[in-house]
Amino acid sequence: MLPMDADIQNIEKNQITHEKTIYNQNIKYHLAFSKAGILSAIIKFPPKDTKPMTYQELPRTFEDESKIDDLIVTLGVHGKIALLLNHERRLRKMGDELRYIHPFKFVGYIFSKPRLKEHMASIFDDYFKRTNFVKDYAQTMDIYDLRNKLVIYLDDFSNEVGVSVDKIKPYIDNKDWEGLLRFLISY
Repeated sequence: MLPMDADIQNIEKNQITHEKTIYNQNIKYHLAFSKAGILSAIIKFPPKDTKPMTYQELPRTFEDESKIDDLIVTLGVHGKIALLLNHERRLRKMGDELRYIHPFKFVGYIFSKPRLKEHMASIFDDYFKRTNFVKDYAQTMDIYDLRNKLVIYLDDFSNEVGVSVDKIKPYIDNKDWEGLLRFLISY
């Protein structure tokens, strides 16, 4: 065993936990490291003794909405070179800070604002921007889908974006997350 491998195993044993309080709820962030020593996952653990929240109770603060706005506008306005050279670090940090938000609340905010919806169309027109955005979004949707935390909020989400449940449900049933985003852009 190399000395570096021993250090990584110690990190794995002493995994890092960070708590954040949002709407009187403590959400624990658990950072896990792979054998290569690269951050592999940020897992959020909701408190065990809480009852299921309604869609309106799901966290999305005014500060979060400002960050979502900044993220989408920056991605929509700038080209990939400018994003890589000038905005990448800030946008990644912002994305990490927003990762705790339920994916329906995240996308619901975007598609309830016509200006942000236009920027989403611009993001989807660029392969580089689209693939990075969809990759992160799809991972989050998969996690919530596995926990059965999508369908319970589908009615409220459809009301927020102004689209009937019947039109959104096939994308959820087929786990077609990119198709859902494309549909919402074109609707």
